[in-house]
Amino acid sequence: MKTGTKLFPQIENGQLWKTDGGYIHIWHIGKRLVDYKMMKQPGKKAVRTHAAGIDALQGYLKCQKAVLVNTSSA
Repeated sequence: MKTGTKLFPQIENGQLWKTDGGYIHIWHIGKRLVDYKMMKQPGKKAVRTHAAGIDALQGYLKCQKAVLVNTSSA
């Protein structure tokens, strides 16, 4: 058993994640897909809403070493 490993937080509605390229706002989580918006700065208008598989988005956030900015639910 490994000790000291940090668990990656589960994605939830309303979360804002910071990546190297900008921010990802979790808009809606369904059974298999998650809708999210990408933006350069928080509060700025996103171009459009994207959809991806939940596992795929979690993998992307882990790969990008994204940091959770807020956890407010929508």
